[in-house]
Amino acid sequence: MKYLNYDFIAPTHLHYLKSYRYKGTDQSLLYNYILSPLAEFCLRFVPMNVAPNVLTLMGLACIILSHILFFFVMGDNFAGFIPNWLLWFTAFLHMLYMNFDNLDGKQARRTKNSSPLGMILDHNFDSMIILLQGTSMTTAMQFGNTIFSVILYIIPSVPFYIIAHEEYYTHEMNLPIINAAAEGTVSVAVVFAATAYYGCDMWVQKLPWFFDFQINQFVMLMFIFSLIITMPAVFLKIKKFTSISSLFKQLRYFIFFNVVILYSILFSQTNVIQNHVRAYMYTIGFTMSKAVGVVALNHVSNQELPEYLNSIYIFVVILLNTISGQILGQNFINEGCLIQFTATVAFLIHIHFLYNIARQISETLNIKIFQINSINK
Repeated sequence: MKYLNYDFIAPTHLHYLKSYRYKGTDQSLLYNYILSPLAEFCLRFVPMNVAPNVLTLMGLACIILSHILFFFVMGDNFAGFIPNWLLWFTAFLHMLYMNFDNLDGKQARRTKNSSPLGMILDHNFDSMIILLQGTSMTTAMQFGNTIFSVILYIIPSVPFYIIAHEEYYTHEMNLPIINAAAEGTVSVAVVFAATAYYGCDMWVQKLPWFFDFQINQFVMLMFIFSLIITMPAVFLKIKKFTSISSLFKQLRYFIFFNVVILYSILFSQTNVIQNHVRAYMYTIGFTMSKAVGVVALNHVSNQELPEYLNSIYIFVVILLNTISGQILGQNFINEGCLIQFTATVAFLIHIHFLYNIARQISETLNIKIFQINSINK
């Protein structure tokens, strides 16, 4: 395994891990009056010897389970009839994940086992859940094997990535009265429950009062609109610590790989999205998850953010292959094989990142990842 080891934190910055303390608030009424009290109640039944990271992992496991069930039932068809039991069960598992996501922080404070590794894993797993649940949600909303399925994933990934930068620059995470972590997450469960109750056909009904848009298209527009009206407040917070031009310099990598993916779909010579929606979503999803992890890692270790990650070369290859198809009428590399390969590589790169940050931080702080290090009642 030593050949797989890579230290993402410079030796001169390891000491920052020992002094790191998470700072954040959540002003959401839904969180403070319903979700948090529910987690406090459930915390009574969590043994003191259960590590916070175990609860974080259990939350991720809930989403992985629903993701696998959707795959076995629907395959690579991102539209069509979905059994009601699967939709209701997915909605339940999503709320269960949300409860675990609230429990881990409370358990960390109760046992005094908070660590920078726990914060990174929490953020990283949350970004993975946007991907995994996104594939199920786009199926429930009947977007099908089209570019809209990929766009539906990209929409929530944008604020998630930018808010990670807000935490990096401001050294705290303060969520407003309505936010994606509370109301946004519950709305995902509502989508599955509403689909189960009203039927999948609900999403393709047209709205005569809104240019004959389908309901799923209208909802997507509302998601984009909410993104447009909420992000300026985040930019204003970051502007107090760095210039907007510097921020966008850090966002270039994120913008680049998303644009490349959309470009490769739009100008595909073989309509590759028809058979490879999942591969496209895995490619940008796991790339984004690692990018979020890198921001969180540099936040806790007080390091400068890199201008780009090495996985950028994957997207350069995709871009050049798409352009070759436009110019020559045929791609140098089979588009389906290429996107499947890049999805696999993106996944392995992400696993490599998780392994090495867990190894380096746990060794530096002399802590166990999935065990309580000391119980302080």
